[in-house]
Amino acid sequence: MAALFISALMLLLPVYVLPIFNDYEPLPAGEVREALESMAQKAGIPPEKIFVFDGSRQSNNFTANVSGILGTARIAISDVALGEASLDEVKAVTGHEIGHFVLGHVWRAVGLMAVLSAVLFFLADRMFGLIAALFGARRSISDPSGMPVLALMAGVFFQLALPLTNALSRAGEMEADAYSLEHVQLPDALAAALVKTAEYRDPRPYAWQELIFYTHPTVERRVRNAMEWKRAHESSGPSGD
Repeated sequence: MAALFISALMLLLPVYVLPIFNDYEPLPAGEVREALESMAQKAGIPPEKIFVFDGSRQSNNFTANVSGILGTARIAISDVALGEASLDEVKAVTGHEIGHFVLGHVWRAVGLMAVLSAVLFFLADRMFGLIAALFGARRSISDPSGMPVLALMAGVFFQLALPLTNALSRAGEMEADAYSLEHVQLPDALAAALVKTAEYRDPRPYAWQELIFYTHPTVERRVRNAMEWKRAHESSGPSGD
């Protein structure tokens, strides 16, 4: 049931949920749209589903995303990215986001959350009475008044699961970077875009901080990876920069 719920949420998210918080408009005609249409077609995303949204309402973060599944998949570029990034940077970052879509990272996340939910339900069934007693409650897990205890258990459980979920997320980010490098072949642009994220993400956290709290690999590691890719491919032809 957890997997079905999360899948349904992803299906509805770009169409009904995200527009509540931001305005999405078709990306205007021009060189950016022409470049992204070509990338979208190769990834199986309808070219007419390329949007720009007013991400500057929330932050100055350099963002883009490919959200949705099946017929709701779409590319969305923040107005911050369009205003502050070069064409190559937009292409490199969009290639990264398309990589998440093509490589099916969303389904991997659904599978993990379904497994974690099953483990949580199992532990709640076995330990609810004990945890409730520690707080002076005498409630059955089937009693709605015991929901605060269940919410506490869920919060602690998912906090303890952070190293696992974040490790999966970091692996996906590296795979999406690799997809962008291989298919867009703009390592300098990808590195430049990553450096801009250092304004709001510590580029060199301690190893334990990255292990527990970071959903993305360090900026330093990702930039180094892009430069190593460039060096490895210099002998085989131009990188496109």
